[in-house]
Amino acid sequence: MPSTTPLVPASIDIATNPDSPASHRERVEVQLPGSGVIPKIDVYFLADNTGSMGGIISAVSAQVEDIVNRLVTAASGVGADVHFGVGNYLDMEDPQPNRFRNQVPLGPTPGTVAAGIRAWTAAGGGSTVAEGQFYALDQLAQPPGGSIGWRADAKRIVVWIGDAPAHDPICQAVSGLTYDVTELSVTAKLQAQGIFVLAISTASGGANTGLNADPVPVSGGTVYQSLCGVLGGMAGQGSRIAAATGGEYRDGITPATVVQTIIDLGTAGITTLGNVGLVPDRAIAPFVRVHPAGGFGPFTGAYPATLDFELEFPAATGSPGTPVTREMATQGEVDVIVDGVKTGSTTVKIVVPDLTGKYKIQSTLSDLYLQLDDPNWTGDGANVDQNDYTGLEAQHWELVPVAGGGYRIKNCDPARDRYLEVVGMSYADGTEILTRDDPSGPHKEWLFIPAGASGTTGAVFRIQNLHTGKVLDIQGGSTQRDAPVFQYFYWGDYPSYRENHNQHWRLERI
Repeated sequence: MPSTTPLVPASIDIATNPDSPASHRERVEVQLPGSGVIPKIDVYFLADNTGSMGGIISAVSAQVEDIVNRLVTAASGVGADVHFGVGNYLDMEDPQPNRFRNQVPLGPTPGTVAAGIRAWTAAGGGSTVAEGQFYALDQLAQPPGGSIGWRADAKRIVVWIGDAPAHDPICQAVSGLTYDVTELSVTAKLQAQGIFVLAISTASGGANTGLNADPVPVSGGTVYQSLCGVLGGMAGQGSRIAAATGGEYRDGITPATVVQTIIDLGTAGITTLGNVGLVPDRAIAPFVRVHPAGGFGPFTGAYPATLDFELEFPAATGSPGTPVTREMATQGEVDVIVDGVKTGSTTVKIVVPDLTGKYKIQSTLSDLYLQLDDPNWTGDGANVDQNDYTGLEAQHWELVPVAGGGYRIKNCDPARDRYLEVVGMSYADGTEILTRDDPSGPHKEWLFIPAGASGTTGAVFRIQNLHTGKVLDIQGGSTQRDAPVFQYFYWGDYPSYRENHNQHWRLERI
């Protein structure tokens, strides 16, 4: 888990290329020093404390000092500052405070965590074999600074010990939360917080138990079923969650083997470099592809001094040039993530080059083209819609730059020498876009802001009015011919980028 030195290069400046989907590529080096680790590692012990876990809990409690000392020694050997925490869970039929108990928030004192583990007691449990670990994992998967005590710059590990599958779903009526808890939701939360799960499955619950057992036959308790109704979930919960979070799953563990299993998995989690990857932030993600996409690792023992990544930018060039209008750019970071911890970044700036020229303007959603609604109309006030491309001049548009502003969008039909405008300079969503012969005014100037890029279809833009800040939009998100174009606030990047969108447009130079 070495800390990385500054990325090379520290910054990348490129330009969109509306004329070609060809990619620009940049090599990025991640340097791993010969020694040293992520400075901080958080290890949280979570155990099923229902009645069937007596033998496992007794075995762990009897040797807890050895477990903790061995993990502290492993952390010291790689120069890491390790914090430990302890919690336990029961079934969802148990009283609310007992379903998940955060006994010892993460902290630096080994003696405190040992005392917390010795306080585990095998008692309780509902009328079903299935337990409430998804509720516990949901509560654990919180951001740094909360009640669990995760540190923002620490590798985060959960050592999870249990002998039964989980109820799935845990509905709101049972949990008291404002959302249902499922394997899918828990996995997503753990991944979002960069938490590695080391799952230790025991058979102490009897036949057909363990973290990977089928939850459906063992979930039908009176309280749970009456409130949630659905008996769901699938066998393999433990191994899926471990794999999805980059952790490990061990099955068939007994009281005789549980202590060594905890030591082995915990030591490996502390001392092993699991993955080094590059992750673009939200602003840059639509423009870049990382190779290799999954990063490098795991590394057990020696690892390379330098990891070579390649960033591919479809529909881009490495020569930004000087724009003839106000500069339009998207800027963000590509972060290096080592086992869930950000250790460095390189900044990326993507600018729009000079777009002066004549274009077809295509909706990325419908693949139809911007045109005058009635090609025979020669006066002011012509409506604008989308339609199939037929080669009419009414479907061709000239971008005329305005120094310090944006571009006027002029229809190329000489009999219809008109410019796109927002009617009445209105700020209202849904205002019509028409054409007028007078080119003056910021409501007739448009900013072409990069929205993304594809290796097959090229650069993608949002077309934003300089005056109103609203963008060209297709009414109702329609894919039908003759659907009118109007202005609307830009929502295209929320919650995630979509290339095929009624507010995204491609330029095809004529």
